[in-house]
Amino acid sequence: MQVSDLTFRFKLLFLGFLSPVFLTLGLFFSSPYWLGTNDPYLKSDVAVLEMTEDLPTKKHLKNVATLYTKGDFKKLILVSREDKSQNKFFSPVEIDQKTKEILISNGIPGTQMQTVIISTSKMGDTDEASKNLLKIAVSDNLGSILLLTREFEKRRVLKIYKKTLTSLPVKVTAYGFPSEVSASNWFLSESGVKEISVELVRYIYSYTRGIL
Repeated sequence: MQVSDLTFRFKLLFLGFLSPVFLTLGLFFSSPYWLGTNDPYLKSDVAVLEMTEDLPTKKHLKNVATLYTKGDFKKLILVSREDKSQNKFFSPVEIDQKTKEILISNGIPGTQMQTVIISTSKMGDTDEASKNLLKIAVSDNLGSILLLTREFEKRRVLKIYKKTLTSLPVKVTAYGFPSEVSASNWFLSESGVKEISVELVRYIYSYTRGIL
C-alpha cells in the first residue's frame, strides 16, 4: 500500500468517525460553561419558580425568601403541573403546600404568593409555563419578571421565556440557585453527571424543536 493511500484512509477515518466523536465529547464536557449565564438579574414585579419536577430544596427556598426580603420582587408565582400521576412520592398539590409552608416560615406572606397550574405539554413544562405567564403579564400589566432557576438551566429557561414574551415590553431576567457541583468537578460525582447531562439533553431538545 502506498503512503499516499494510507494517509488518505487515515484522513477519511479521522474526518468520518473520530472528529464527530471528539466534537461530541467536547460539547459534553464544555456544556457547564455555556448552559449557565452570568447575566445579572433585576428587581422585578414578580418572580417565577417552577415546581414541576420535585419539591424545591429548603436551601433554594431560603434563597427565594432572601430575595423577597431584599425587595428583588414583590410577588411570587409558583408553577405546578396538573396532577395526573399517582406514582410520585409527593403530589403536585402536596409540593405546592409544603413549598408555601416553608416560604411563609421564612418571611414571605401567603398573600404574596400565587399558584399557576399548567397542563403537560410535548414542548416541555417551561414552554407551557411561559405561555401562562404571557397571559398574566398582559392581564396584570407586568413590567418585569424574575425567573428563579437552577444554575445550569438558567440559559435555557431564560431564552424560552424571552421568546414567548417577546411581543410585550417586559424585562425578563433570571437568578440561578448555586449548584452543589461546579464546571470543573461535575463529572466526579453521579449527581453532577446526572444534573449536567439531563440539562444538556433538555437544551438540545428545546433547540431542535424550535422552543428556544
